[in-house]
Amino acid sequence: MEKMRVLAVDDNIVNLATLEQELKDKYEVIPMSSGRRAIKFLYKEKVDLILLDVQMPIMDGIETLKEIRNLEDGLTIPVIFLTAKKDKMTVVEGSKLGIMDYVVKPFNTEDLHERIERALKRHGALPMEGRELYKRVKDIIDYIHSEKIRAAIVSTNEILGYQIDEEISGRMSTAVQKLKEGDLEAGERILSRILKVLEKSNDVGNRTNTIPISLGELNSRLLYVLDDLENFKIQEAALKIDDLLRYDIPQTVLDACNVAHDRLAEYDDDAAEKIIRNTLDELGKHGHI
Repeated sequence: MEKMRVLAVDDNIVNLATLEQELKDKYEVIPMSSGRRAIKFLYKEKVDLILLDVQMPIMDGIETLKEIRNLEDGLTIPVIFLTAKKDKMTVVEGSKLGIMDYVVKPFNTEDLHERIERALKRHGALPMEGRELYKRVKDIIDYIHSEKIRAAIVSTNEILGYQIDEEISGRMSTAVQKLKEGDLEAGERILSRILKVLEKSNDVGNRTNTIPISLGELNSRLLYVLDDLENFKIQEAALKIDDLLRYDIPQTVLDACNVAHDRLAEYDDDAAEKIIRNTLDELGKHGHI
């Protein structure tokens, strides 16, 4: 597979050499020692992302970026600023010109790789992996539970900027609209269904990293769920079921928990309570399922 091209622009030759060394295994790194040379290169060649130093003589990063944005193909190239200090005004100015992110030097290699990947995903050059999408959707639901609705809306809109499955994208668009309208229950219900879709995909939901759990603890956790349901604590019950799914539980218990969770998403807590109660009865009769 052909490597993606990263244009690294920095007047410091040592910095350029470091960037090339750190990124060469994954990307084709094109070093440029000035903004003017970078622009000249971009007249003839295309790149997938630009790492742009801010503090350069003669033509600094802001001026360079302004000229890049005036190029025929320069308007949409993802750009990450490299800066020696966290300068709020520089970041604000860069944001107006469409930078994806910024990295403060000296940079951490792992952090730099993560930021490059995130920028490429947001640009649509790389798809968002199922596991990452699953975690982000789960985080959004947690924001809703914590009444951090603005954070939930911002996070959902951010995901919609990535390359994701069309069906999921459509559902997320509907979910964010419901959140904006104040219909939090409907928004959460849609997001919960997205989680179920992701769990059934090949990217998430495999149970190779589940946590061992004893039969006694499993029984206790199910009793806590049942207690919440009996006291109309629907969200608390759903969260406890979510947590239980992290453990290495018998397949029939897993299936029962997933169905019960679906019923809760549909506000059918009576059905969910019946499912959990029956599961507990079976555990009591046989000692296992």
